[in-house]
Amino acid sequence: MTFGEKIRILRTEKGWIQQELADALGVSVRTIKNYELGDSYPKNRLIYKKLAEIFNVDVNDLLIENEEFIMPEKTDGSYADYHALKSSLNQMKQVFRSEKVRQDDKDVLIRKLWDLYWDNKK
Repeated sequence: MTFGEKIRILRTEKGWIQQELADALGVSVRTIKNYELGDSYPKNRLIYKKLAEIFNVDVNDLLIENEEFIMPEKTDGSYADYHALKSSLNQMKQVFRSEKVRQDDKDVLIRKLWDLYWDNKK
């Protein structure tokens, strides 16, 4: 996912229009549009820091492109929970991509995860 896609998703999840984000950052709406379209990137590091604070994400999550992006708002809002979830998902991704893990074992793991999900859903 690109920087611009992340900004657009985070902005819309927050319920903000481009003007609100522009005002919060002290930039023009055109600048926000350019970010979201991928036509430009912030030249000032403080913009990245402000974006991270506004959207409650890690600055590095904004900088790294072409990586899955999980917003902390999808958890209980806890930054620690967000990083634990992201780490767990990355580990699971490695397991399922590994050719060293047998398909039968992957199937068992999925069933156990499914059971955990339903047992803990309340």
